[in-house]
Amino acid sequence: MDLQGRWLVLLGLLLLQQSLARASQPNIVYLLVDDLGWNDVSWHNSDIISPHLQSLYDSGIKLENHYVQPVCTPTRAALMTGFYPYKIGRQTGIISPLQPTGLTLEKTLLPERLKDLGYATHLVGKWHLGFCDWAYTPTRRGFDTFNGYLLGSQDHYTHIRSHGYDFWDQEEVDHSAKGTYSSKLYSKRSLEIIRNASSTPDKPFFLMMSFQNVHGPHQVPKEYSNMYPDTMTQTKKVLYGMVTAMDDVVGQIVAALKEEGLYDNTIIVFTSDNGAPKSNINRNKPLRGNKGSVWEGGTKTSAFVHSPLLQPGTHKGLFHVTDWYNTLLEAASTSPKLPEHKVKYENDGFSQWKALKGESPPPRNLFVYNLELLEDNTLKGAIRRGQFKYMVGMTNTRGERTLPHLYDIDLDPNEETNLYEVLPELSAYMQVELELLAEQMVPADDPKNDDSGAAHSNGVWTPGWCSISS
Repeated sequence: MDLQGRWLVLLGLLLLQQSLARASQPNIVYLLVDDLGWNDVSWHNSDIISPHLQSLYDSGIKLENHYVQPVCTPTRAALMTGFYPYKIGRQTGIISPLQPTGLTLEKTLLPERLKDLGYATHLVGKWHLGFCDWAYTPTRRGFDTFNGYLLGSQDHYTHIRSHGYDFWDQEEVDHSAKGTYSSKLYSKRSLEIIRNASSTPDKPFFLMMSFQNVHGPHQVPKEYSNMYPDTMTQTKKVLYGMVTAMDDVVGQIVAALKEEGLYDNTIIVFTSDNGAPKSNINRNKPLRGNKGSVWEGGTKTSAFVHSPLLQPGTHKGLFHVTDWYNTLLEAASTSPKLPEHKVKYENDGFSQWKALKGESPPPRNLFVYNLELLEDNTLKGAIRRGQFKYMVGMTNTRGERTLPHLYDIDLDPNEETNLYEVLPELSAYMQVELELLAEQMVPADDPKNDDSGAAHSNGVWTPGWCSISS
């Protein structure tokens, strides 16, 4: 065989090795729900109709201690970077439509890392990590495709917020979405992605399904609200119907994965971005607190992982949203053909992949709920060390600052008995630990609204009205 023939054989073997390596990499479907309360799922509330999610939960790995940030943007920032928000300036809350900022460009995002590992990456639904400059938008941050909206909320049918339209396909305004309920749009696009993926079996995919449900405004097609009895209030029927509509999409996604022969090599993650907001329906019960707070009701979410690659069971260890970055990247790096260095990342997350596989104990014993600096230069936030939770900067119903709080979450999951004065040595220790962690805080990236910015361009919320270089 001549030299050219040998090179062709070697090239063919190399391509075959790459194909086999990628074929072993799992597909990843990340189901991120918006404002889902602890009591908004069927395994905590038997009134909820969600058979597809229930089935995945029952046959998956239940994450009993899964935590996120108190509100939306910080959770998404932590997921995308693997860093606590207080270390990247996202600790104070959401990015509002007229704020000239976005998720820091100094960090490499999860979809960018996955692309390096050979993945096709897709975002369907909500972004909410900045849009004033095109550099902040999904297709510039590692997603091959984007179909959804850039802001934090909108009407589920008109896709309008404050008189501005916000629905995109890649970097083009998608006016065809007008009048169609959000979950139906997401279902259509996600099924297209899955079916297209089956035609390229050597290329794994990451699909982040970022639902608008169950964020307000609370709207749902009557076919879903009518599934609930008239003895319920209309408020409950609509809210629960929104969960059922979302469940319907999940069922379609799972069915498509099975039809296309992709299900057996797919990891499905389910969680919310925060707890439910305060309402006359206690959607986080029996947990204390709501969205926007570091109480358990604002930060502890119903979550699970489902995959034929994993044995069903229960993960009782601490699991923080920052952990998904390293966990999914390790899962994506399972092929022996991939360089070892690609699974090591310096951030705040722990890879829980081996723990999920039952090969090692859960690695995390500490996490930060949130930390921020108040106007009087005092700290507000909470940390967790094992079973104990320590909170500072809390206020009572009259708005007065209270003593710090210490809870044994294992024995008191609803935070009813403050042990701050009962266990003074532990309280002092955790105060010092909190202060040491706070030394890593960076200033909050929370600029004032730019009302002169061209936030609306011909009635559309359009990027390009701020400059990250200015």
